[in-house]
Formats: sequence, structure tokens, C-alpha cells
Amino acid sequence: MVGTKTVEVTCEKCNKMYEAEAIDHIDLHDDRSLIRNLKSGKANRVQCPKCKKVMYLKRSIVINFEPESKIVVFDASAKTKAAKEELQKTFASVVAFNETLEETGNETEFIVLHDLASLKRLLEQYLKVYD
Repeated sequence: MVGTKTVEVTCEKCNKMYEAEAIDHIDLHDDRSLIRNLKSGKANRVQCPKCKKVMYLKRSIVINFEPESKIVVFDASAKTKAAKEELQKTFASVVAFNETLEETGNETEFIVLHDLASLKRLLEQYLKVYD
């Protein structure tokens, strides 16, 4: 299932403000059609309704590599160790919410990536096994 959120976007070209749907999370088991957009970096592509300028939203996307016990957060801005650790802490606080989540969290590999090439390799490996 794809999780989306309506966000406000300001066009880089004409400064028009508009609303667009942004992807927050993807379950690869259910949403294989989005793998191509993830691999190309075009998952959060938006277009200004006024001037037609195409932009790519700079947002984290949580990718569930189901049926593998792997969750990947792809965030092009998470280049520093501190940024990656902050995302790791967020994951740890979510899974610490209750015993069931904690058990699931302990069995899940959690990875933070900022590099599109690394994400592409993981997606290609996934497709070799599950396509």
C-alpha cells in the first residue's frame, strides 16, 4: 500500500503555490509498479499547474521490502552520520511503543540511504528474487 500526504509546493519557476500528493511510504509487495519511479529518482515528481515546471520533492520515502524483513528510508538529504542517526532514533522510538512492535523491530533490518545508486541496487536485487 502506498502512503501519501498532501503537501504544499511552491514552484521554483513561477512561485505559484499549489497542493500535490507526496509519497511517504511504499510496500514493495503491493506496489511493484512504483519500483521504476524509485529507481529513477522520480517517485515524488510534481508539476506546476500554471507553468508546467517539473520538480522532484525532497522528502524521505519509507520503503518496506516485504516479504523480506527490511525497511529502507531513502532520503537524499540524509548524507551525514548525524542525519542517519536521527532517522535510526525515530525508528527505535516507534518500535519501542509496545512489545509487538519491539519484537518486529528487532527482527527487521533498518537501513537509511541517501544515494540513489545504492537504492537502485537494492531494488534490482529485490526484483531478481521476487519478480
